[in-house]
Amino acid sequence: MVVNDERVVLGLLRAEELRKGDEERVERVMRPGPSTFRPYVSIDDINNFMTAHDLPNCPITTSDGRLVGLIRREDVARATRP
Repeated sequence: MVVNDERVVLGLLRAEELRKGDEERVERVMRPGPSTFRPYVSIDDINNFMTAHDLPNCPITTSDGRLVGLIRREDVARATRP
């Protein structure tokens, strides 16, 4: 996850982007801002989105885009178990 000094999510940097070269600037190789969720979104909504898009995790941000945390698929599965 790429954030600025104010912890606003700017983009996503995966291993394959890191292999593009030592001299590349992060802003040139990162993927634009990933989908984020607010803390008040239901676990069911996050679960549905993660399942539909086959995501291992999703960032949680404030309304102004500041990173609060990261929710993992395992966390969602644990929270939705009967």
